[in-house]
Amino acid sequence: MLSLAFAWLLYGTIHSIMASNYFKKFAAKLLGTNFRFYRLIYNFLAIILLIPVFIIAHSAPKNPLWQVSLFQIIIGQIMSFYGLFFILKALRGYDLGEFSGFDFDKKQAKNEFKNDGLLKYMRHPIYFGILVLIWGTVITDASTRSLSNAIALTIYLFIGIYFEEKKLVEVFGEEYERYQQNVPMLIPFLKFNF
Repeated sequence: MLSLAFAWLLYGTIHSIMASNYFKKFAAKLLGTNFRFYRLIYNFLAIILLIPVFIIAHSAPKNPLWQVSLFQIIIGQIMSFYGLFFILKALRGYDLGEFSGFDFDKKQAKNEFKNDGLLKYMRHPIYFGILVLIWGTVITDASTRSLSNAIALTIYLFIGIYFEEKKLVEVFGEEYERYQQNVPMLIPFLKFNF
């Protein structure tokens, strides 16, 4: 389990550094006119670097935590389905060409503050969906492996949210600070900020 924790920590560190404004400024100088491909490179590396993490995660022992009942399987699957549905619904609120990095015509430095759709109710709907999905898997699977993955991902997402919020304040300033005060971070109607 230590190797799994280290793998998630390493992945999260690399992913967070590459998402930072400091690294983006460095990459812009390094890539010059090719910086328009940065988002695509970032997403590609994010996926490729997940492969060794998943290999380590699936080679970890799968010791049962409890005997899973039919009710727990149903609840866990409903949560996982809802989490996936929520992620897909949240993605619809973004420009997927820009989000994926395949829209090379847009200037990636140009940022537009969005607070419509699900963003009216929570600041990080994709992360909320991921959390519901992974904890639904823990209920369905009930193993040390799924629990370890869920804990590691939860910690990583909260660390990622912390740094993403700092970056968004840096980019959007007072507009984002007002948004933070008025819109919950993850769960509608539950005010929780770092």
